[in-house]
Amino acid sequence: MLQLILPLKVKKTANKSLMFCLIAFLVGLVDMASDLYVPMLPAIGAAFKVSESWVGATISINLVSLGLSGLYYGKLSDRIGRRPVIIWGLIIFTIASFACGFSTNIVHLLVARFFQGIGGGVAFSVGVAVVRDLYTGTKAAEMFSRMQSVIVLSPALAPTIGGFIGYIFGWEIIFYILFVIATVLLIVTVIFGVETLPKNKRSKKQDVSLKDEYFYFFKRPLFLCFAGVQIATLGWFWSELGFLPQLFVCHYGVDASSFGMYLGVLMIAYFIGTCINQYLVHRFSLEKLVVFGLGTFFLSAGLLCLVQWYGALSPWLFVLLRFPSSIGLGVVFGNAGALAMEQEKKRSGSAAAFIGASELMAGAVCICIIDLFGAVSVYPLAVIMIICSFISVLLMLKANRLQKI
Repeated sequence: MLQLILPLKVKKTANKSLMFCLIAFLVGLVDMASDLYVPMLPAIGAAFKVSESWVGATISINLVSLGLSGLYYGKLSDRIGRRPVIIWGLIIFTIASFACGFSTNIVHLLVARFFQGIGGGVAFSVGVAVVRDLYTGTKAAEMFSRMQSVIVLSPALAPTIGGFIGYIFGWEIIFYILFVIATVLLIVTVIFGVETLPKNKRSKKQDVSLKDEYFYFFKRPLFLCFAGVQIATLGWFWSELGFLPQLFVCHYGVDASSFGMYLGVLMIAYFIGTCINQYLVHRFSLEKLVVFGLGTFFLSAGLLCLVQWYGALSPWLFVLLRFPSSIGLGVVFGNAGALAMEQEKKRSGSAAAFIGASELMAGAVCICIIDLFGAVSVYPLAVIMIICSFISVLLMLKANRLQKI
């Protein structure tokens, strides 16, 4: 009997590990869609003869479509399963990535980036739901952190690689590389991907509209508090990705090929934070860890403002002062998401889509706001960080009161 059970357990564990790796790679690929070409934003603006705000829109419009499509994917995956939705999303992403490379003007690129986000939206909604299907509780928080420590290689390495390749061969080649990677991932998913949502656990409410499905979460205050922390945190993080290339390349005169080194150091700090978090989740409550991470945001933002006030800020000093908040980001991101998802075990797909869409929309809004001030100082970014962190603290206080009721 034991001989029959053991292979079954080994196979089940192998399937879980394989699907987890595929999802981590999928999320990393969608992250890479922005990270890889970020150093070339000034070059794209010069090639198409458009302003910084138009170039920044290639990121914000992608975030909007990522978020909006994720809302549909999340609900759909709760009904028909995760695997088919992931495959169709990857197909759209692959075609759109190829179209980005053929863009002849900024409008074409904006449209292609929009559809690239439509396809990529499957990663931030269905991908998170898959992890929630596979793991629960503290183990889910640990695996979310582990997934982040894996996909952090994208923002850590992609800007350096993208800046180097784009500087030599042109920004178009970056999107062709994304096309090739997406094609390989699509083939692997079709062949080896497994379904993580059994038919008996799928949603049977076919008559619930998309609006009603997501308005349900506004009646869930504890979920909203934890999700709000995740949303606010990712809001300022996405805005930073659109802000730093202009600040470093245009204001400080850093070469596009070298910009990735600075961002890579910050991502190494983020990687350290995710590794630390995997250890701490077994020793401290997730709520305490989130509060700790939020404290690092205030610390970095305050130091950046202080040094900017004295006019002593430089690229490497910026990285040094932002280092603590990068570690804190690795702590906040996995834990806030795990706390939110734990409140909605029966609607994990829709809950993940709600969080993913909201954080991407928040990122798009923050990018638009930060573009209004221009990249001539670090003040706009620091203010966005402080505002988002302050909102997160208020939400954690509210969550604490709700848990005591």
